[in-house]
Amino acid sequence: MADSARKSPGDRDPAPREKMKTPESSAGTTTLKSPAKVHPSVMSGLKLHSQDLAKLVERPQPMETKSDPDAADAIIIGGGPGGYVAAIRVAQLGGKVILVEKDELGGVCLNRGCIPTKVMLSTADVYDTVARRCGEFGVSTGEVSLDYAKAIERRDRVVKQLVSGVGFLMKKHSIQVLKGIGKLISRTEVEVTLADGKKQTVSGRNIIIATGSEAVELPIPGLEGENVWDSDGALNATQVPKTLLVIGGGAIGVEWGYMFAKLGAQVTIVELMSQLLPLTDSEVAAELKKCLEKDGIKILTESRVTKVEHKKGSEIATVLTGESEQKIEAEKILVAVGRRPISEGIGVEELGIATDRGRIVVNERMQTNVPGVYAIGDVVGGLLLAHKASEEGVVAAENIMGRDSKMSYKSIPSAVYTTPEVATVGLTEEAAKDKGIECKVGRFYFRANGKALGLGERDGFVKFVADAKYGEIVGCHMIGPHVTDLIHEVVIGMDSEATVEVIGRAVHAHPTLSEVVKEAALDADGASIHMG
Repeated sequence: MADSARKSPGDRDPAPREKMKTPESSAGTTTLKSPAKVHPSVMSGLKLHSQDLAKLVERPQPMETKSDPDAADAIIIGGGPGGYVAAIRVAQLGGKVILVEKDELGGVCLNRGCIPTKVMLSTADVYDTVARRCGEFGVSTGEVSLDYAKAIERRDRVVKQLVSGVGFLMKKHSIQVLKGIGKLISRTEVEVTLADGKKQTVSGRNIIIATGSEAVELPIPGLEGENVWDSDGALNATQVPKTLLVIGGGAIGVEWGYMFAKLGAQVTIVELMSQLLPLTDSEVAAELKKCLEKDGIKILTESRVTKVEHKKGSEIATVLTGESEQKIEAEKILVAVGRRPISEGIGVEELGIATDRGRIVVNERMQTNVPGVYAIGDVVGGLLLAHKASEEGVVAAENIMGRDSKMSYKSIPSAVYTTPEVATVGLTEEAAKDKGIECKVGRFYFRANGKALGLGERDGFVKFVADAKYGEIVGCHMIGPHVTDLIHEVVIGMDSEATVEVIGRAVHAHPTLSEVVKEAALDADGASIHMG
């Protein structure tokens, strides 16, 4: 892939930049004025010492080190979707790599997050279709039951296959994998505490920190015990609870709540903000809420749990909505209020690596303020997404190996795997207006699409947000069948600075779900053919 594929359109053919002068050390802190970019999630309110900022915004020269000439080109701490992808890319470019991972290769995503949850969501959808919906397709069945143990066995087989695949790729690319806990002890050395407790020091010309994130805990009185789960606890469940209270209406909470509801649990989701998926387009969030409520899920927005009491194997949560207070009894409580970066205890502070509220500060080349040290994935904040981490890993690896690669966050898609699915990229209509962008909007609905009706999936729509003058796409928001696959047409379009006219005039096969994308793009210019 060419380097330009990872640059935003605005990065093409940049004007020559003058090297930023280091401010006087007495200045204390300074404001970023260089064209080089700090990670967008940490720039607001960020204060760095002048000398650290200068190192961050300049492109550091290749590391000159007196380390062992046989040292690795890169030591990577963390073998998740950011770390292992970075390792492969360094190796592809001829580099020697040491990868340190304390658990299984693939990290949270492959082992306890993205993959196992999607397998279980597929189980929930199959069960729901056979048990409750097969009649509408003219199919009759006998009594249908769920064997949750077998569903877990299938999930574990899928996970094992993918983790084994990552292990195969490590061997294929001659990547040395050390199982243990890594800690930076210098710019070129990492101390690894191995599984048997022994310590081993490895040296490298560059280090990539890819330590990921961990679940956030809430300081709510009584929110503890075996009936209170985080996402790992939900994954380890051996049966479907009769009742479940989910604290947090983000992607994790919504997916788990949806899955257990489809498998027979009575589910309540409590969200502090005014809508589910708080960062999502408000129309999409409202449509999802309507669909989940139709499935029997109770949703309380602008609400919070203030305390939890235990009662004979169940939990009683006090939920405050405005001035109204209610008690909700549940067999299990799932806490899904987000994740935080893992940056403590790995040598970051000792090396003077700049952080902001736990997140490691990086520039668009994934470089920290310490030359030769990079950071990628959840530990740098922003969208906590596996595919973002992977691309950041590629960018870091290419810079290590002498290329000039930059990370662009303009068109990173997000996905939620309920039914209907949710997929978004770019700015919401609200965010575009807040930025002062005069925009036009186009919509089209799956209920008017033949393929969607044939699938029995009529809920949802596609919504484009485009610049009013030129028609360039600034965002797209989808809810409906298979939209987590459909979104990538728009991702490529945004990377290419495409207009809604380009998408709308492109020929889409009939009958396909993609025709909804085409019609929504046409609608932005008032040209939708099938809009009622």
